[in-house]
Amino acid sequence: MPHAVVYSGNMNALIKEWDEKYKQAWKENRQAGLDALMIANGECARLPQELTNVGWTGRWQRGDRVIDVAKTLKPGTVIANFKLIDGNWQYPHGPEVNVHGYHAALFISGDTFSTSTGKAGGISMFDQWHTGRPKPPGPRHVNVWPASSLKKPCDRAEEFYVALVP
Repeated sequence: MPHAVVYSGNMNALIKEWDEKYKQAWKENRQAGLDALMIANGECARLPQELTNVGWTGRWQRGDRVIDVAKTLKPGTVIANFKLIDGNWQYPHGPEVNVHGYHAALFISGDTFSTSTGKAGGISMFDQWHTGRPKPPGPRHVNVWPASSLKKPCDRAEEFYVALVP
């Protein structure tokens, strides 16, 4: 039965550890230090792969939408954007991930919960990326956006799902 994968350590300690690494890298080499501060090769999916046993992205399956379950979702749960490919929801591979803004991260928390629906209006995640201007591992917040928004999936809280593995 497919199941979610959760970081087994303390998320607050992980965030603090990488915040200290960030400060030290900036102090020593400014932007060049930050650009080099990555987990594995800096790809977004490598962060949860290195910190959990979620494994190869080709086996990931789309679970619950994060904003729908954010109140009960455990910090450290692997989350990602999925795309409908040949009738199956999959985590995209290759250059499409970077070009179209698909992303993977560890969930931290939800916020701005609707009193009528209970859904989160935004989520915080622990993520990284190496394309464009690299972002070293650390927290990032994304909001829910109207359907008409031109935001990429990686910047839309409503486009994140729990990554399940067999």
